[in-house]
Amino acid sequence: MPSFFAVQAKGMNILRVLVRPFLFIFQFLYRVFWSGLNEKSLIQLVVSFWINFAPVFVWLMIFKNAGLIPKKIRPPIHVKLAMNMDIFMFDFMKKPIGSLITLTGLAAVSWLLYKKFYRPSAYAELSSISDDNSFEMSSGGSSDLEDQVSTFDLAKYHSSTPSAPGDFQDDVHHGDLVFFHKLSHRRIAARTAEINRKIVEHLQTTGSYRPYNCWHLSPILLTAASWVLLNIAHYFRVEVYTAKDLFAWASYVLGHFFVPLFTAIWLYVFHAPGALKLFSFGLGMQNIAGVLTHLLLPTAPPWFIHLNGENSTANYDMPGYAAGLTRIDVEMGTHLHSKGFHASPIVFGAVPSLHSAMAVMAFYFVSYYSRWTILKIMALSFVCIQWWATIYLDHHWRLDLIVGMFYSLVAITILRTWSKGFNKVDKDFLDARLRFDFIRGSTMGMRVFRNTRLQSFFDPLS
Repeated sequence: MPSFFAVQAKGMNILRVLVRPFLFIFQFLYRVFWSGLNEKSLIQLVVSFWINFAPVFVWLMIFKNAGLIPKKIRPPIHVKLAMNMDIFMFDFMKKPIGSLITLTGLAAVSWLLYKKFYRPSAYAELSSISDDNSFEMSSGGSSDLEDQVSTFDLAKYHSSTPSAPGDFQDDVHHGDLVFFHKLSHRRIAARTAEINRKIVEHLQTTGSYRPYNCWHLSPILLTAASWVLLNIAHYFRVEVYTAKDLFAWASYVLGHFFVPLFTAIWLYVFHAPGALKLFSFGLGMQNIAGVLTHLLLPTAPPWFIHLNGENSTANYDMPGYAAGLTRIDVEMGTHLHSKGFHASPIVFGAVPSLHSAMAVMAFYFVSYYSRWTILKIMALSFVCIQWWATIYLDHHWRLDLIVGMFYSLVAITILRTWSKGFNKVDKDFLDARLRFDFIRGSTMGMRVFRNTRLQSFFDPLS
C-alpha cells in the first residue's frame, strides 16, 4: 500500500501537469505585453499606435462622414465616363487603337518607373563593398541616400571571428517559458554569429539592404501585365451560378477585410520594426486619395448603368445597391449586404476601386518582405481573384481596378523613395542585428519567443 507521502507526491505531479497549460498562457501573455512595449512606456506605445495608423483613421473618418457634405455643392455625377473609358482602354475588338495606346502607355510607364525609381542606383543600393571593408554608394546614388548608408567593419563579422555575446537577448521580463527549452548563451551566440555572417554575405552579394528573396520589381511588373490580367478576369465574369457567387463574395467581402488585416499582423510579428508603419502609411495615402477622388469626380458603377441605362441621370438622393451581392443575401437568407450598401455614404465612387488598391498594396508588401515564394504567389493570386470578383459582382469596371492599382503604385513608390521609407527600415534592422541590438533588431515574434528554438521561425534573417 503506497504511503501517504507517495500519494501526496503523485497528487502534486498531477496538479503540476494540469496547471502547466494555464501557466504557459500566463507566461505567453506576459511576454506578449512586454515584447509589445519593447522598452516603451504604455503611454508611448498608445501614442505611437495612433501616429502610425493616423492615415488609415483619417481615411475612415472622411468616408464615414462623406454624407454630411451638402448635396448642392457636390460635383455632378459622371454616368458614362467610366464605362466609355473602360471600353476605349480594354475592348480590343471595339477600340483597337485605344487598347494599343493603353498597352503602349503601360509599357512606357513601367520602363520609366524602373529607370527613375526602381533600378538599383535609384534606391540607395550598396553597389560595392570596398577592399577597406566599408560600404560605399555607387556614383549613380544621390547624396541624400548616401547619408543613410552606415559603415560597418566587415572584418568583425568574418567567419573566423568570435561569436556574439550570448546574453545580449536576456531580459528581466522574459524568463523560462513552459513547454520550451531555454537555449544556452553559447547556443545563442553561435546562432547569432551564423546569422550575421549570412547578413554580410547578403550585403556583399546583392549590394542592397533589401530582405532575402525580395521581389522589389513587382510593382512595375504588375503594372506591365495589368491589361492582360484584367481582360482575363473580365472574360470569366459570365455564367452566373451559386458556387461563383460564394467564391466572389469570399474575396470581395471577407478578403477585402482580412487580407490587409492579416498582412499587417504578419508584418508586425515576422518583420522589421517600421514595416507595419509603412504599410499603414501606404494604405492611408492611397485610400485618402481614393475617397477624395470619389467626392471630387463621382462616377457610376456598372450596376447603375445595367439597372437604369447609360443615358439615365444620377443624383445624390439615390441609395446604394449591392448588385451581385444581393444573390448572396438570397442564398444566405439575409439582407445584410443590401442594407449595408443601401446606407453607403458614397454611392458613386467607382473610380478608383479601393478593393483593387488594398489588394495590390498587400501584394506589394508581401512580395517585398516575404522569404517564402508561396506567400508571394498567394498574394498575387488574391489580386487577380479580387479583380475578377469586383467585375463579376458588377461593382467595378476594369478602368476602376487599374486606376486603383495606380494609386497603390504611386503610394508604394513614395515609400520606396522617402528618406524614412523602406531603405531606412531595412538598413536600421540590419544595422541593429550586426551590432547585437536586440531591441531594434528583432521582430515581435522573436521577442515573444526569445531564447527558444521558436525564435528562429519569426526571424526573417535566419
